[in-house]
Amino acid sequence: MLGDKLNRNIVPIFIACLFLWVLFIGVGQALAVEGTETLFAGCSGTSVAQLQNSLNLNGYYCGPADGKFGPRTSQAVLALQKENHCTVDGIVGPQTRQALATYQPRKLFAGLSGPDVARLQQTLNERGYDCGTVDGKFGPRTYQAVLAFQRKNGCQADGIVGPEMRKALARYSQSTVPSRGNGDLPTRYVRVLDMKATAYCPCNKCNYPYSGQPSAIGLPLQKGIVAVDPDVIKLGTRIYVEGYGEAIAADTGNAIKGNRIDVCFSTHQEALNWGIRTVKVYILPD
Repeated sequence: MLGDKLNRNIVPIFIACLFLWVLFIGVGQALAVEGTETLFAGCSGTSVAQLQNSLNLNGYYCGPADGKFGPRTSQAVLALQKENHCTVDGIVGPQTRQALATYQPRKLFAGLSGPDVARLQQTLNERGYDCGTVDGKFGPRTYQAVLAFQRKNGCQADGIVGPEMRKALARYSQSTVPSRGNGDLPTRYVRVLDMKATAYCPCNKCNYPYSGQPSAIGLPLQKGIVAVDPDVIKLGTRIYVEGYGEAIAADTGNAIKGNRIDVCFSTHQEALNWGIRTVKVYILPD
């Protein structure tokens, strides 16, 4: 009798333990998949899209969450790392994930200044809400641009950038992104330059004796990076290159002087296919 009673007690205990073990394993696997993958330039997928969404929600704007770790995502990660005492390498590992998870963006309003205000001004300018020069100062023009964005996107129109407006900025819906006309050509730009454009890639042949090194401003070499003469186009400037697309002036070169640029491609063959051509280069608003 006693043995039967013990057996009856052991069975439900065993089942309960088995259930808890399966649950523990499942949760552990879920945590291993989400939020622990090391991400860097060139990565793509759902994890990158989640990273981009988190960056946008925290005011480190990197464009639409398209799941592609490109130059703009690299810039946003580098800014996050620099401002939060992380190793500034553009790689999203445990340290950077922790910084992003614990970061609390402040409310922005008239009279404030800082890099977070500069990022706000840049993304508003990109979307057609004119803040003027990106100077990191929340002045009257920035205030009016914030109000215009809030009214257009269903936010409380109080001129204060808080959680509600940051969510709207992170959506990158059609109402928050400036339109383009005539195909892919930008409709808003500061000036247009006629330039001779060559091409390169990250390979040793194209970058000797600097192979393996990032661009002049620290971004990884990949499509979307362009070498310029800083006396003609300031490093860090957003540009649109005819036949190539949007890019960041992020690199320099000994032969890149005057009205000449060097556009980066992912492969050597793509660079060869580009050849040498004369293109229009649109300098985009800050």
